[in-house]
Order: sequence, then C-alpha cells, then structure tokens
Amino acid sequence: MNVFKSSILALAKNFRKCSNRIISYKIGDTAELTKTFTKEDVSVFAQITGDSNPIHQDEDFAKSSLFGRPIVHGVLVNGLISAVLGTKLPGPGTAVLSQELKFLSPLYIGEPVTARIEISKMNRRLVQCQAICFVPARDKIILTGTVKLLAPSGLDLNSHETS
Repeated sequence: MNVFKSSILALAKNFRKCSNRIISYKIGDTAELTKTFTKEDVSVFAQITGDSNPIHQDEDFAKSSLFGRPIVHGVLVNGLISAVLGTKLPGPGTAVLSQELKFLSPLYIGEPVTARIEISKMNRRLVQCQAICFVPARDKIILTGTVKLLAPSGLDLNSHETS
C-alpha cells in the first residue's frame, strides 16, 4: 500500500473515531496553532495556484516594495485558521460557511505565526468564532476576522446557546 493511501485511511479512521463521540464546547473556548512558512512553502503554493506575484518570491522586487522583503501569501495565513477549525476547535467535520478577514500587516517568510480561534456565539450547530493571527516575535497582530461555521454533528452545543 502506498504512503498516500495509508495516510488517507488513517485520517478516515481518526475522523470516524472523532465523529462518534460527544464533544462539548462553550463560548470563550480557544485553540491555536503555530507555523513558520518557508520559501519552499510559498513556492509550492505559487505553483499550485498560479499566483506568481513577485512580492512573494523575488528578493530584489520585494526589496523595492512597501514591505522590503518577500511576504507570505495572505491565503496561506488564512489556511492556518482553517487548520485550527478543522483539527482542534470545533475539530474534524467542521464546515466553514463564511469568513470576514482583515489583513493588517504582512507575514514575512521564516517568521513563526500563531493562529488563534475563540468561540464567540453558538446556536445549535451554527458557531461563530473570532480569529486572529499574530507574530509573537514582533508582538504584531497581522490578521483579524470572524468565521461562521457549521459544527460537526457530534458536538454538545445545545446547553450553551446564545443569540
């Protein structure tokens, strides 16, 4: 069995395990994830999407820009929010319905960034979260936003409903 197929089977087994249990969350609960994007990450993303804007990969071009050096694609930073939602809070089975994001500052290649989610509203399986991404080394918030989602069916949300 190839590595890809065995990885998919392991993920599916873990998803079934997670979706069969009752998990309880409440307003104010948080989860986070920290990642450092490399030049290779940015290059692979550019190849996959076709976003070849030189602000992300060309050192000389980026030096003459407002940012002074290459920056990570904003969508990659946003991807960390999705990762927290889908793996930690609420977790596997979560479906994002909408996002409203503000990009406040760039993320430079090689900087650790932390994405944090906080549950702010719940009504049955409809959940609203506040999201921030920040660079601890610069003490800088680089992204803020609101995410509305449909929580997985195994969550116990009814006792915590808000309007």
